[in-house]
Amino acid sequence: MNESFQLRVKPDARILIVEDEADSARFFSALMESEGYTAVVATDGEAAQKALTAQDEFDLVLLDLILPGISGWEVLKFIKSDPKLRYVPVVVLSALSDKASALQSLDQGAEDFITKPIDVETMLSRVRVMLRIRTLYEDLTTERFGRQQAQRTLEMRRYLSKVMGGSRKVQEVADILDNVVSTDTTVLLEGESGTGKGLLSEAIHRYSKRSEGPMVVVNCSAYPETLLSSELFGHEKGAFTGAVRRKLGRFEQAMSGTIFLDEVAEISPLTQLALLRVIQDRQFERVGGEKTINCDVRIIAATNKPLADMVSQGLFREDLYYRLNVVRIEVPALRERPEDIPFLSNYFLSQQRDRLGKGIFGFSRRSMGRLMAYSWPGNVRELRNVVEHAALMCNTDAVEMGHLPPRLTNEEEKQIKETSSGRLLDQERRLIINTLEKVDWNKYRAAQMLGIARSTLYGKINKLGIEPPDKAEPAV
Repeated sequence: MNESFQLRVKPDARILIVEDEADSARFFSALMESEGYTAVVATDGEAAQKALTAQDEFDLVLLDLILPGISGWEVLKFIKSDPKLRYVPVVVLSALSDKASALQSLDQGAEDFITKPIDVETMLSRVRVMLRIRTLYEDLTTERFGRQQAQRTLEMRRYLSKVMGGSRKVQEVADILDNVVSTDTTVLLEGESGTGKGLLSEAIHRYSKRSEGPMVVVNCSAYPETLLSSELFGHEKGAFTGAVRRKLGRFEQAMSGTIFLDEVAEISPLTQLALLRVIQDRQFERVGGEKTINCDVRIIAATNKPLADMVSQGLFREDLYYRLNVVRIEVPALRERPEDIPFLSNYFLSQQRDRLGKGIFGFSRRSMGRLMAYSWPGNVRELRNVVEHAALMCNTDAVEMGHLPPRLTNEEEKQIKETSSGRLLDQERRLIINTLEKVDWNKYRAAQMLGIARSTLYGKINKLGIEPPDKAEPAV
């Protein structure tokens, strides 16, 4: 029983030792490493806070209370007030043997208190207990996260099927998102205008661990080069003419959340360089400012242009492209997934029905056939606008052909005419070939039988691309 419980101690645990006395720091470090743990030493409170906020996580903190500069009490408060650090166990080490100090440290969140000088066996025993607690916490967190992520994935798929459809291509996109939404990975969405890149960015944010943070959208093509940097990173008062006050940029507004950079291909080379730094270093400065701001933001970028081609043409920075292209999702055009058209049409119609208060309950077979046959150059956005137009025009319980925009009905008439014209040409070609075959390809006699001039027959033969078989001699 004891052996199986002993296995609960993390063999690869990382322990932060906050101790300003050099000999004690070396002793504690060697003791922890003799047990197979990784020991990191911070000799003052400032170094401790810096180590704790770095990317590497710690499983336990051994904390001396008496430190130069920032005290151990302040470090303890820093740890227990941070949502990401508060569950890291802290064992306070202090030469202060009074009960008041011990009780105060426990009240402030410390898990244990050991008085110096340290007894080796006592310290190792306490460390093992704290690491068992840490392991149990991680196990519970992992299990809870797994359940939560499974629920989020299911809800995300339901949302996508609601706003994009249930076609195979949409499901392929959902398969990629299953592995993306729970992370902070940068995502690049590529696809034609109107395909639903904005909807996908909303889904990624809505079902991520940043869902409680803000979702900030920036259309990069909407700002001239001189203003985009200010829009993204903010500016200080007096940074340029018209900067009458400090302005927070979109990255600051998106802190702890997600920023969606739409039409990212339109960013100028200078702003591309600034964006590259944000992605690499997670830092930026406001325009005209000197203070460096740490950036805790997830980035989703979208474009309707192939960025790889722009890189090869020297129009987009290669290093920025690879930073954005961690996970690339090609958003399919609506014409590539026509099976989604009936679903989306009725979904948009239900929205308009509720908005307009009309009793419209669907589409006639002919109008739905027209929607299915149309090429949709404007993709889902165009379909939504067409349905809105039809709902406004409709005065019956179903959308008819006459309620659709003229461009759809005109195109149908054009297709009918082209089809009819093609059929007539085919029929005429067959008639001329049959007549020529009957008279052994004598064009004079064939013209007489068809009741047309020989010159007219020659013109039709050339127009229709009629040629005699190899064995036939082209008689005039």
